[in-house]
Amino acid sequence: MLKLAGAVLLIFAGILAGYMESHKLSVRVEKLEKFLRFLTSAKTEIRYSSMPVESIVQRYGEGLSFLADCAKRNSGGQGWPSAWNESVASRAAGEGFSKKDLDLLYRFGGGFGATDTEGQLSHISLYLGLTAEALKSAKEEREKKSRLYQMLGTFAGIASALLLC
Repeated sequence: MLKLAGAVLLIFAGILAGYMESHKLSVRVEKLEKFLRFLTSAKTEIRYSSMPVESIVQRYGEGLSFLADCAKRNSGGQGWPSAWNESVASRAAGEGFSKKDLDLLYRFGGGFGATDTEGQLSHISLYLGLTAEALKSAKEEREKKSRLYQMLGTFAGIASALLLC
């Protein structure tokens, strides 16, 4: 009886592990979509109101914790580049972004707010395209690997249970 309970728990653990890995892929897609919306809003604000980047991040950074953290650090007196980099390092890494995505975020923050209005619009346009490519890649990866992770987790749990019995 105890063996059977252990086998069932192993199967459920495998299934859960597979679904967790699959969920990570979906979270990455969701976060990239939110960052893309932020970039679109930032571009509109800069184009039509010439709003400073700190205000843009405060206003539109609610969907991503690293943007809210950056705005908080910046309003607390920390300089823009260091606030951005520290926020990306401390918050974005835990939000489901991949290493490539984090590199994209670091590079974006390094140039955001560093030039005039036209330069900012060009900078944001560049990163809109790069983020859209990253989003497309993330969606393709989710499509290809999500079901695979679920099946691998299930089969690993079943195999472990069979080895136990």
